[in-house]
Amino acid sequence: MGIKTILKNLKLRRSFSSEEKHPGFPGAKFSYPSKPVSKSPFITEESGLVEFRGFFDYSFRIRLYRFLRDNIPALNSAIWTWTRLGSAPSSYRLKGSDNREILKVGEKIISDLDRRLYQHSFHKFGGKEALLSQFFFSLFTDGAVCGEVVLEPSQNKIGRFYFIDPSSIRFKLNHSNWELYQEADGEQIRLNQNSTYYYGLDPDSEDPRGRSLLSSIPFVSKVEQRLLSDMQKSMHNAGYHRLHVKLKPPEILPSESYEAYTRRANQYFEDTMGMMKKLSVEDNPITWNDVQIDYIGPSGTYASTTSWYINHKALIEEISAGVHLDPFILGYSYGAPYSWAQIKYELIQRNIISIQSSAKNFMEWIYNLELALQGLNLEYEHCFDNRRAFGLLEKRNAEKIALENIISKKDSGLISEEEAKKELENL
Repeated sequence: MGIKTILKNLKLRRSFSSEEKHPGFPGAKFSYPSKPVSKSPFITEESGLVEFRGFFDYSFRIRLYRFLRDNIPALNSAIWTWTRLGSAPSSYRLKGSDNREILKVGEKIISDLDRRLYQHSFHKFGGKEALLSQFFFSLFTDGAVCGEVVLEPSQNKIGRFYFIDPSSIRFKLNHSNWELYQEADGEQIRLNQNSTYYYGLDPDSEDPRGRSLLSSIPFVSKVEQRLLSDMQKSMHNAGYHRLHVKLKPPEILPSESYEAYTRRANQYFEDTMGMMKKLSVEDNPITWNDVQIDYIGPSGTYASTTSWYINHKALIEEISAGVHLDPFILGYSYGAPYSWAQIKYELIQRNIISIQSSAKNFMEWIYNLELALQGLNLEYEHCFDNRRAFGLLEKRNAEKIALENIISKKDSGLISEEEAKKELENL
């Protein structure tokens, strides 16, 4: 069956504007569109441009995430932890030449850029570390990172990289291409496509803006904070010991009028109450035997405290799940066994490595641009150091056992020397 018949049967042939020949099948043609045929059902067309719905809601959500991050300890710890994990120690290497003199010139250019790159000059040479820290802080909180490169007046080198608040960014679709605008002072400013950087965390096909790490948290955080408030009131009411003073009313005297008796009883009550109020912590009350002082303390304290603890623990676990961390990583010790902690640590390391790929591309874009502006034919490669001592002994022992196993199989004649080398390469 020919390729044309297959395409016909599968109904894949379409009358698009451009066609190209398939290199493996002479005479066969495949049709490709020169622009998207599909349309998004979640955008509206207005004045020839297509804009997302809900921008004001988007800006409000980002401000909400920042408020939650700054005021809820568990969320603050989560953002802090992810930011520091992402901003692992890093280095770079220059590729494209073996000439030591050219490499020294490239290193000097990179070093000079580090001294002036960060937008806040009072940081005094913030460089890569400050840039990466703000990159991840914005990425995990707002769900996006945005900024622009600004050149020196001489136009031959980069001056600064300025971060832009992602809540002010607007996307518009113009002839199948997304354009970035910034809303400021009631107007929308179109950003330079070449000098602007934007990266959204986990965008989907319909929404390139990205999602905050805290996007699933607000409702649970509200419940958790309400529980803490109720817990504080309840424990304050039940957790402090009190004295209950019971004053027996005096007996009415013979021939004493009701009004005089009432005045005398009220005065006696006020005198006793005044005496109790003046008692210091180390004082003891001295009264007639018609005053009874009882001790009031919390009953079932352990049961009520445990109930609060279990409820709050459940909410903390929900919050931790929402930020992709475990409670013990945020400082909540639930007695996690070593093996479970090790598994979670390995999982987090893999997550961090995948997230760092975006930061790697970001740094390489900036520094390769600087090298190109300076006319140096070198390529900058950014490298994160995620090496760790945790579990290192187990890893080395496993490598030792695997190596001894290969040597034993080779010495026993079960595998050849070449096969042994291949197994060693796969370790």
